[in-house]
Amino acid sequence: MQFMLGVRAEPSSFHWAVVTGSQEHLVLHASGSENAPGSYDEAESLAWIRVRIMYILDTYNPAGVAVRYPEPTAQGAGKNSAKARCRVEGVLMEAASSRNLRVITGALNTFGKLARRESPKQDLSSGQFRDLDWSRYKDPKIREAIYVGASLLPQS
Repeated sequence: MQFMLGVRAEPSSFHWAVVTGSQEHLVLHASGSENAPGSYDEAESLAWIRVRIMYILDTYNPAGVAVRYPEPTAQGAGKNSAKARCRVEGVLMEAASSRNLRVITGALNTFGKLARRESPKQDLSSGQFRDLDWSRYKDPKIREAIYVGASLLPQS
């Protein structure tokens, strides 16, 4: 059984989901949000994030990691928060690469294409995705982590 890890970054945190199965028969094994302590400066936050993602990688030993980027047309791309998110994404990618894992990155539409889905945004806002009832996952960022991780699973 191969696990895949989907992650969605924010300026000082990340959301993650470990999935297995196939794109048609998705099984969610674990998910969560990791938030660096508010008292940390940026460097301390990035180091804390790296420790947390390494723990998740070592615990679940995924075969691949999907890192969701913002859409290319997203507003505020030049803002400090967007730049901070990019740095968190870099830490997540570096950590996965240090474990010699396959890392796939892209905007939501990239992962929609990998999953052979026409509308990722519609998938995320519908009542369910594959075998998962979205009402159990209120945080849209956790849903995104599940979605991008699931896009790396094989077709049945």
